[in-house]
Amino acid sequence: MTQLKELQASVSKRIAQLKADSVNSRLWAHDPTLWTDDPVGQAEVKHRLGWLDLPETSRDLAKEATAFAQEVKDSGITKTLLLGMGGSSLGPEVMSLIFNLKPGKFAILDSTDPAQVAEAAQNFPPTETLYIVASKSGGTAETMSAFYYFWEQSGGDGSRFIAITDAGSGLEKLARESNFRKIFLADSNVGGRYSALTAFGLVPAALMGVDLDRALDSAAEMMAHCAVSERSEAQTKGGSANNPGILLGAVMGEAALAGRDKLTLITDTSFNSFGAWAEQLIAESTGKEGKGIIPVDGESLLAADKYEEDRLFVYLRQDGAHDELIKQLGVQNHPIVVIPITNHYSLFTEFYRWEYATAIACHILGVNAFDQPNVEAAKIEARAQIDAYNQNGMLDEGQPVWEQDGVKLYADFEIREADLSSAFDSFLAQGQESDYVALQAYLPRNPQTGASLKKLRDFIQGKTGLATTLGYGPRFLHSTGQLHKGGANNGIFIQITMDAETDIEIPAQGMSFGTLERAQTLGDFSALLASGRRVLRVHLPSLDKLSQLQ
Repeated sequence: MTQLKELQASVSKRIAQLKADSVNSRLWAHDPTLWTDDPVGQAEVKHRLGWLDLPETSRDLAKEATAFAQEVKDSGITKTLLLGMGGSSLGPEVMSLIFNLKPGKFAILDSTDPAQVAEAAQNFPPTETLYIVASKSGGTAETMSAFYYFWEQSGGDGSRFIAITDAGSGLEKLARESNFRKIFLADSNVGGRYSALTAFGLVPAALMGVDLDRALDSAAEMMAHCAVSERSEAQTKGGSANNPGILLGAVMGEAALAGRDKLTLITDTSFNSFGAWAEQLIAESTGKEGKGIIPVDGESLLAADKYEEDRLFVYLRQDGAHDELIKQLGVQNHPIVVIPITNHYSLFTEFYRWEYATAIACHILGVNAFDQPNVEAAKIEARAQIDAYNQNGMLDEGQPVWEQDGVKLYADFEIREADLSSAFDSFLAQGQESDYVALQAYLPRNPQTGASLKKLRDFIQGKTGLATTLGYGPRFLHSTGQLHKGGANNGIFIQITMDAETDIEIPAQGMSFGTLERAQTLGDFSALLASGRRVLRVHLPSLDKLSQLQ
């Protein structure tokens, strides 16, 4: 692994090269050759760079969204539930947490888990709730399934629904035919993971009570710092090194090339949720063609000398709670980027900084920042499972390779160990230096599940010494799923599934939420195997069995 001084030298050299190649000017000129030589890919890139100007181009939208939020408030609607996945939901979720909204007033449903759907239905009844149906394509399976359910719950009352989607989508047509209260058409020149400053982020933010002018002002400050032209840079001491987007992107890209591909976020309490948004941006943008940066969010912090040399640490610092750890990480020669956070509205500054930096990092890695070539693989496999279900009335679960006390293990290799803990250890033993372990929990996302998974994650981290990630299915399929299949083959994947205690039918779809969730699980399992990944599915009879893995 590259040591700190070598990495610093490579970053300085890279920044000089970016300047020599006029990368910043070419980015603002929407030059697709920064990321790909493929004509088809270049055409796609040209339609995905609208995010660069959003702090200015979203001003009229901000006024419209703010006025609409006041209208909703005046009508007596007191709750908002957003139905969306990935780029349609992660930005709003992070906003709601950083701005400390009461969970009972605003929430996200980005799951097909029946327990999570039931909880959302209980907490957000139609008599009190505005439902946001958010889908760029207008056909996202999870989002539309949730819509069908809540549409039936509301008795088909369009005044309780708004849509956020691209012009011409199936969702726009449906919303018009169903007399939705409002339709917001998003900027079609911005991809999902870059959409926090479009209608997908700003409309929910307005309904939360966020001051959108102040939010865009914060983003515009970062935009101004990143918009320095090559000519003006030559007159500015430090040049590209003073461009915060280029600086962070150069560190991210060079660190990954040097083997430090585990970008580990450390945050003070107020920004703990930021990683959920950054995870999708980084993983889906960089994780392809056998390359990628693995975002590590929410991992328990260790003593500085316990980390391997595959880490890059980024500290979002507001109150300095982790200053001593940062100091010790420096002593251990780990690369560290410290980003000061001043207030809640710094979130919008960071949205822009990280979008810019990720685009630069992808240029350095030589991958297209704006496509997701491996995401469709899991969808295809899931659709095959659903087709099988429609024909036979059951999913093709395959045969377990190990079974005991109701716990079933599924893998493409033989497991001979006598007890569950030993069987699980034998899978973890496949881990090698610079690998990471990805927990994929197809379980309801709630405090009880979270506490159990944290214990398991801590156990794995301590036992293997490897970086760990945790994603809830199916939402991670729209976030880190691209990296899992398209990135480097250095992941160890552990799916955790459990039968739903109570299932819920999806209206007019001929299947339940539980069936859809399991089809997505099996589809991703097949896609991971097809990509040559090491994957184990652990099926539990109940959540308390999770502790037996340790």
